[in-house]
Amino acid sequence: MWILSDAHGHLGDERERLERQEAGILSLLCASTPGEAEELFRMQGKQGTEQYLIPACGIHPWQADRYSLEDMEPWILRAPAVGEIGMDSVWCRISLKVQEAIFRQQLELAAKAGKPVILHTKGQEKEVASALRQYPNRYLVHWYSCEEYLEDYLGQDCWFSVGPDVWWNPAVQKVAKTVPMDRLLIETDGLEAVKWAAEEGRKYLGQRRQGLSGSMEQWEEDPWGFGGGEHQWGTENRVFSSLAHTLKTVADLKGIRPETAGKQFRDNLVLGFLQVYN
Repeated sequence: MWILSDAHGHLGDERERLERQEAGILSLLCASTPGEAEELFRMQGKQGTEQYLIPACGIHPWQADRYSLEDMEPWILRAPAVGEIGMDSVWCRISLKVQEAIFRQQLELAAKAGKPVILHTKGQEKEVASALRQYPNRYLVHWYSCEEYLEDYLGQDCWFSVGPDVWWNPAVQKVAKTVPMDRLLIETDGLEAVKWAAEEGRKYLGQRRQGLSGSMEQWEEDPWGFGGGEHQWGTENRVFSSLAHTLKTVADLKGIRPETAGKQFRDNLVLGFLQVYN
């Protein structure tokens, strides 16, 4: 039986939460607003959730113009980890100046409080890496998909959580291959992100097919069985299926057994990045 852990997720729906609990999938879930934080801690208080749920709180860059540090600070100080926080110039139209201000405020608070941080770096990889040097801490770079600046984070001993597109995305595969095993984790980013990764994978592989001759057997177009089968989308094992597939893919890229990789990823999360959960 493989050990599965999710180093980055979100609240999700009740069905997703129940699956995590019943499967015992240790999950670091992020709240991006005060309302989400309140719900996250309400969830944590339910019987049984202490076996799988680890809360993290922080103002997401997409919320940078809606909330102040004062709005989120009580929840940040209550959580064992801060995040996800960062900067985004790809999927976000909020001024980078506004994003950077709230990002740095949270970096300073996390460093002073001794709390590890989950990072969002989309389109701002170089700028985020530069900012970290001013706030020494433990950092987890979530779903890094940039072809550049990886060494800027490796040089600061960051952890990396590999996203659910690793089965087709060359940039994410590069992270899985390059980052040392003691700094690697896996994630779903929530089931909406898993679904997005599958849809984008289909598009990518379709484009590759047009440029290739011969058999496409080397490409796996439907890793979670969207077209049917045991792990069809919408069944109760969506989180399990995604994490198991990511675990197997990363283990193959590293040339190790999935059983070994699963234990290492959980240890990296609990004993390495979080530490307070020793």
